[in-house]
Amino acid sequence: MITNIPSGIAHVAIPTDDPELTVSFYENLGFIRLVDHGVRGMLQCQTCVIEYYPRRQEEKLAGCIDHIALTCEHLDEAYEEILAQGHQMITNGIESNEMFAPRTNRFFLFKGPNGEKIEFCKIYE
Repeated sequence: MITNIPSGIAHVAIPTDDPELTVSFYENLGFIRLVDHGVRGMLQCQTCVIEYYPRRQEEKLAGCIDHIALTCEHLDEAYEEILAQGHQMITNGIESNEMFAPRTNRFFLFKGPNGEKIEFCKIYE
């Protein structure tokens, strides 16, 4: 077992063909816009966060959740542990993006035993 374990779920990612409909649907359920970049963003209700973004493929797969993101305090160390265990990596090392600009989001993704994508991430101030 790795020693740098996740501390919680950061978000669940859902691909969409209609971002406006997705936002409207979740706002009706009590979610507010946490991050809004038009066709992609994050919605939040209490401690639940949903990331939405344009679908990357034509086929709609059953259960449209793309990945589960887990927050991890010691991201670099956790990456080394996951790599050492031989998990199939999806990202090319630890990547970053500006989803939460001006804060930086660092993350890596790997495959779970059923083909599910698991993301470890940390947002830096």
